[in-house]
Amino acid sequence: MKIQCTVCVVNRLLPNLPAAVRKKPCKSTLALCKHPKSDEFCLLLFSGQNKAGTKYSIKNNIKNVLTRFINEGKCTIQLKNPEYDLCIQGDALQIKGFIHLLKRAIDKTISDKELTYSSMSVTPIKSRDATSTKLIINKRSDYPLKGFPRTLESLYINDIQRSGLDNGILQLNRLKVLNLSNNLIAYLPEELNRLPNLNELNVSHNSLGKSSLQQWQWIGGCLSKSLHLLDVTHNELTFVPDQIVKLYNITTLHLSHNNLTSLPVGIGSLKHLKIFSASNNLLTILPGSVKKLRLQSIDISNNNFAQNMPNGAGIYPKPLQVRSLKECAGKKVLWARIPYPKGTLPITVIDYLDNAKYCVCGKACFNVFVRQTHNLLLSSISETVCTVANDEIFVPIDCYFCSLRCFSLAFYNRNRNPIVR
Repeated sequence: MKIQCTVCVVNRLLPNLPAAVRKKPCKSTLALCKHPKSDEFCLLLFSGQNKAGTKYSIKNNIKNVLTRFINEGKCTIQLKNPEYDLCIQGDALQIKGFIHLLKRAIDKTISDKELTYSSMSVTPIKSRDATSTKLIINKRSDYPLKGFPRTLESLYINDIQRSGLDNGILQLNRLKVLNLSNNLIAYLPEELNRLPNLNELNVSHNSLGKSSLQQWQWIGGCLSKSLHLLDVTHNELTFVPDQIVKLYNITTLHLSHNNLTSLPVGIGSLKHLKIFSASNNLLTILPGSVKKLRLQSIDISNNNFAQNMPNGAGIYPKPLQVRSLKECAGKKVLWARIPYPKGTLPITVIDYLDNAKYCVCGKACFNVFVRQTHNLLLSSISETVCTVANDEIFVPIDCYFCSLRCFSLAFYNRNRNPIVR
């Protein structure tokens, strides 16, 4: 058995060597081997600098195996002769399997079927393969038949007419960039939200407009914290689900060149959002929560905004109407950003939380609110505003207010400040 990993060989007799003299960790191939003519096992360590490999005997030579951080893909094998520590780092599943087999080899409980006799002739994997962190696929013939390397951090699958997502991609726990642009993908699997390190997701020029609301369940999960960029331009979208507010750390959101008539009411709760584009759609009004945004750039050109929309009469609650306990609890959950993944709550409660409205103060509201329309000066929420020649700098916004206090404060500021009228 062999694994690809990063190994640092530490001499325990020289623990105080200066950093400049110590051996640095390097990409290596570590193999567990058995001699074809005896029952002895050994470890073989190859690297780009040591292509011949180094052999370490196992019989009565393993001092300790430290596995405290094995769930993070780290472990240490301490040898007696020479007095070296092999500090290993790599894929957690592969290392667990390797250490399990090593312990069985030490206890002599391993069968011949589990370890081939020819393993003494194992050769090192090429350095460029061991360090494979980026893969670009522009032709169907380039698609890997034996699966994707577990070390991938960037994966580009472009213009090959793919209609779905390979299950192998959902196992790439190191993946940071996933670019699936220019394909025929109609929906993304829910398991996508289990990728813990995914920072950028580009699914532009696909067919996500054909997906139903239930097929957007991939929003949330690990992506709530990890995803920083989402690009769904050119997908013929007619809606963007309200669940997009679960992408708490997103900084760049591209929704341009679709068929959107409205945006999620809570989009203004994405407090880290800096770059936003929704140009070339069918928008007539923006949600009032956008007043909370502090953007670097916004592009909502080529839409159907009605200019100088008069302030509406609004929808007022009864003067003495009291919020239900359910509404108060829902407000607290969403304000604290407590995750509620599928299966943790009844589906009716999840739908209730997902369909919340958002006040201009950033808090959620459900059944008790005041609603009015205003006109917003775009330069008040963004440093740069992308427009065409005929576009106005004011756009209408549909505002929800969770209380009469928020409504009165907004009305007072509107009379004093010309940016909202």
